[in-house]
Amino acid sequence: MEEMFIKADIRKGSGKSVTRKLRNQGSIPAILYGRETETRMLSVSAREWKRLSKQLKRNTILKMQLQKNGDTEEMPVMVKEVQYHPYKDHILHIDFLHVSMERKIEVEVPIHLIGEAKGIINNGIVEQHLRTIVVECMPGQIPDRIDVDVTELDIGDSIHISDISYPGLRFLENPEIAIVTVIPPEAEEKPVAEEVAEPEKKEA
Repeated sequence: MEEMFIKADIRKGSGKSVTRKLRNQGSIPAILYGRETETRMLSVSAREWKRLSKQLKRNTILKMQLQKNGDTEEMPVMVKEVQYHPYKDHILHIDFLHVSMERKIEVEVPIHLIGEAKGIINNGIVEQHLRTIVVECMPGQIPDRIDVDVTELDIGDSIHISDISYPGLRFLENPEIAIVTVIPPEAEEKPVAEEVAEPEKKEA
């Protein structure tokens, strides 16, 4: 995958007046933090972010080019959170996490089901219990998604975390958790027979 870069500037000051001024100037307030770097207040171009965000996937590693006093410092980062305005179409703040390419990290990866389960032939229903899974891996080994093949599942069958593996990943969730199950079709409600009232007996 082609490397993606984002430019950021060190900003001075914080608070509503500073961040409001940045937004009026076409920038987005941001913050950078991590185990191996000091926390720094940043700003990034709103125009550049809009262009870049169209290419971003979950857990993408970016090369941040940090500008300060004419010098450029480059480091790998991930986007941890993007805060949006509740009703206006703009971004309020971005959180970046500095990552070491030599140290494993924990990330949440989407789960994608592939194939058509056998049980569907008998009107079984594929029920996905887990949409994402937390894993530990090196930053350069983070997959876009984890594919789980459901082709062989019949009614009553399940796939658990313990049933899957992926090169370079360690799953951090309970291995007994079911990812997907094929459940029987919903039982049709049988019509309840209406009670027929017996004719009243006439007194002799």
